[in-house]
Amino acid sequence: MYRNVDWSEYSVSVIIPCYNSSKFIRKTIDSALNQDCEFLEIIAVDDGSKDETRTILESYLPNIKILFHPNHANLGQGPSLNLGIRESKSNLIAFLDADDLWYPGKVREQVKIFQRFPDVGLVYTNGYVIDDQDNTLFNLLPDDHQEESITGQMLLKCYIRTPSLVMVRREMFTKTGLFKSYRHAIDHDMWIRMSEVTQFYYVPKFLIGYRKHRGQRSLERNMWECGFDILKEACNRYPYGGHLMRRRLAVLYYRLAQYDWRHGDYFRGLMNYFRAAISDPFRIIDVIFRTKGQGKLF
Repeated sequence: MYRNVDWSEYSVSVIIPCYNSSKFIRKTIDSALNQDCEFLEIIAVDDGSKDETRTILESYLPNIKILFHPNHANLGQGPSLNLGIRESKSNLIAFLDADDLWYPGKVREQVKIFQRFPDVGLVYTNGYVIDDQDNTLFNLLPDDHQEESITGQMLLKCYIRTPSLVMVRREMFTKTGLFKSYRHAIDHDMWIRMSEVTQFYYVPKFLIGYRKHRGQRSLERNMWECGFDILKEACNRYPYGGHLMRRRLAVLYYRLAQYDWRHGDYFRGLMNYFRAAISDPFRIIDVIFRTKGQGKLF
């Protein structure tokens, strides 16, 4: 069952942040429990849920560990992930959103890469976007996607679209620190920081289901506004250079413009389209054609 992996050297902790997740959490936990891993520590962090999430989680004891914030507070994804990381015991850490699925072999395939390549600090896979009934909608990453492991690509493109794709070495957090407390895009910020200190590896297999459903929070304008803070911190931390910064600014302004236009704020939308074009017109053309016809995630 565990062919090609030396399980005496590797253990995996999976962190599942949960908030009002009762609709899908059983499927999510079952998909983790069904992984062929000799030691898999499953940590569910209940982030102040008001529904039946806690009761469902308790039905899995002692096969999982349940954590919560003081006074059962709702603190958000970042603090929940950080609590799970601090309380985990394994040398490899994976993430699983409470409405997503892992498919068989996901953990094993990633551990094999860490065993083979000691310089790799983060491994991610491909996956499908799925609906409420687990039906496949479209691929998360295109068939021609490749990981170049070039610093700056993650800042520009944000191609790791859900934490459920990712497994990292625990030691990475000593180099990057833990997740920030941004309201949005904390995973993108973390992958940017990790890309500055380690190599990434891409497994082109469809090993997760990223769920799109009505209960998800809709995209907000301040999600894109948060991107400016992430970009500023990144450029203060690492010498990305002015050209790359302008290319990222172009995308952020373009996404703001799209949001404003769709919500009837045409003047602000036009201003942001103008800012995007001034920042990097060629980058905007690339974004338009690269996303044309694809299912939109962000």
